Amino acid sequence: MIGRLKLAYVVLEQRDPRAWESFLDHLLDAPARQRAERYLRVRPGKADDIAAIGLELAGVEAREELKARLARAAVPLDEGDGKLVFRDPLGTRIEAGVAEAWSADETGFGHVVLASREIEAVERFYVGALGLAVTERLAARVGPIQVRGAFLHCNPRHHSIAILDLPQRRRLNHLMLEAASLREVLRAHDRARAARLPFSLELGEHPDPDGTLSFYVRTPAGFDLEIGAGGREIQPAGWREGFQSTTSSWGHRPTLGLKLRAAANLVAARLAR
Repeated sequence: MIGRLKLAYVVLEQRDPRAWESFLDHLLDAPARQRAERYLRVRPGKADDIAAIGLELAGVEAREELKARLARAAVPLDEGDGKLVFRDPLGTRIEAGVAEAWSADETGFGHVVLASREIEAVERFYVGALGLAVTERLAARVGPIQVRGAFLHCNPRHHSIAILDLPQRRRLNHLMLEAASLREVLRAHDRARAARLPFSLELGEHPDPDGTLSFYVRTPAGFDLEIGAGGREIQPAGWREGFQSTTSSWGHRPTLGLKLRAAANLVAARLAR
């Protein structure tokens, strides 16, 4: 499915949709806000978590290929409104539909990072059933916790889905929203500071071959939103998976709030054993 699939939107379940709207109003200027509404869809609910991932397929042939892959992997599947609807091992609903106007130059709105203590099973699903591929594997320390995971690509974007082994309750660790330019990233950073939004990771740059310049803020639902730009594309054909021992070439310093949340999640996970 490489080159025939892209991340189109996510559906978020929020206890307080009005707080989410206010959060985006403070963070993003008008053009960025309009783009966010296309990609980040909110519905009321108690989960404060991701509810669905929307994927675009490059035509009917790609749709039939995905359908066949799901059948071989024995993934339960529904079909409605022209979409293939199924769930990943975490229970996340996935909606895959044929794009009305497919452009191979577009790689999706950003990425989704999922958290699980069983990342191998989740990786097998996204690679085996959906046809993504591993860009890089990660083993690094972020704040008080050791993080391992995998970054998966489905087109030239460095990763559209990532899976991290993290001690947290919700499935969603963070979303990344691609900004139109580095200037837009810096404007959003300035707006976040002026509004005193809670940062999780300060401004920084991910290491090559990603190279995205970004920052992370905590949303009212408790997961993070990353605003970034400048990421470098990979060449999927013949790509050899890499390894990273750091999440940033500079910056992305974890705030005290992030460290405290990570420590609390770690303690809760140990008590639950």
